Amino acid sequence: MRYWELQEINCYLQQFKKIHSIYRVDYETIRIEFENKNILYFNMKRGNGFVYKKDIEGVRANKIHSPFDTMLSKKINKTDIQTIQIINQDKILRITVQSSNRYKQTTSSIQFEWTGKHTNVILLNEDLIVIEALHHITEAQSFRVIQIGKKLDNPPKPPFQFQRGNKIPNIESYLILKYRDYFNNLIIKRKEREKKKLYSKIKNLQDRLSKIEDEKILLEESNKAKEIAELILIHLYSIPQYGDEVELINLSGKKIRFNRPKEARNNTHMAEIYFNRSKKFERQRENINIERKSISEKIKFFNKLIQAINHSSTLEEIEVLTKKRVKRNQYKSDDLAFAIFWIDEHKILVGKNEKGNVQVLEQSKSGDIWFHLKDVPYAHVILVTDRREIKKDIIFEAGKLCAKFSVSEKGRYLVDYTKRRYVRIQNGSNVLYTNYKTVEVEIN
Repeated sequence: MRYWELQEINCYLQQFKKIHSIYRVDYETIRIEFENKNILYFNMKRGNGFVYKKDIEGVRANKIHSPFDTMLSKKINKTDIQTIQIINQDKILRITVQSSNRYKQTTSSIQFEWTGKHTNVILLNEDLIVIEALHHITEAQSFRVIQIGKKLDNPPKPPFQFQRGNKIPNIESYLILKYRDYFNNLIIKRKEREKKKLYSKIKNLQDRLSKIEDEKILLEESNKAKEIAELILIHLYSIPQYGDEVELINLSGKKIRFNRPKEARNNTHMAEIYFNRSKKFERQRENINIERKSISEKIKFFNKLIQAINHSSTLEEIEVLTKKRVKRNQYKSDDLAFAIFWIDEHKILVGKNEKGNVQVLEQSKSGDIWFHLKDVPYAHVILVTDRREIKKDIIFEAGKLCAKFSVSEKGRYLVDYTKRRYVRIQNGSNVLYTNYKTVEVEIN
């Protein structure tokens, strides 16, 4: 953040009289919504912080829960702005607000400090006593203490004059450009990092797939053991009760040699052992088919996830796809045939395959919202409502998520959605649904 930029931003902020909402979108970025849906982001990265504005607003993947965030919401949300000013002729911006309730008015301030390694966000009461801070600073760390309950002192004035910059003709366009310059490269790097993780998982699954025993060999072994068992029963009384090797003639006139199991007590027991071997090989073959199908479906889903990441145009969309928040012991991972995503504290269930589509239908409640791409038989998506009123932007993002896991081509798609109570399961994951609405989404 340059000082002359902050001066221009300060002038721009003077038009605003209210703060509707404030929260952190990540560890070092605070989002403030002023009146008329004017939204600015304050990036507080040490040594490289800046203010930016988005040309397209998305939704956040998750809320951040901490004492700082609780106090941030309590003191600054839904307040009237009293003053916005630069402090100490330094890169420090203080916004002082007033909140009113039935009993009293409360004055608080939020102070943004872009001062190199001491970059910080500090919440203050009307007496400039620290209520909370993004970074707490002790006496051992600096002469300027930032601790709850301590009065905040201004840092020493810079011993130099900040360079002057040109007048910014259109501050909003300038702030949007700052966003694009910084995040376009960041999005590319984040995509590559997340896809690299998924490619590694796919490789491990492919290695497992290549090591799975061939079911044709197991089928041959099963049939061979079964044939021996049947021949033993046919020649039950003519086979000697001793000897390590047995030779018999099958129905085609071909000689069949096999070993007598050491544990065989008699010929009848020997036939039983070979029948059991046949069943064992058959069970292994069936389990291999199940395992191969399971691994193949996981690979297919990870490829879909990579495709969805490719089609994401914001960090928030990538965050939704990659950040996991499943409570410990809530689900056994091996039993999950559906994926869980979070959009602004709303849980989204996406079927990975036909079994997963059935599971999300069975686990959802009547008031949850079901999504499915119109005329495309793939992912079933459930938005868990928990009896809450769902905003339109959450509906849109859930529909977009449905489209990302249902198609591979860019374009505009129609997604049908309705309450789960209006979806009737016919056979497997095939359904009939009524009372639905349609949302149009775009996959970039």
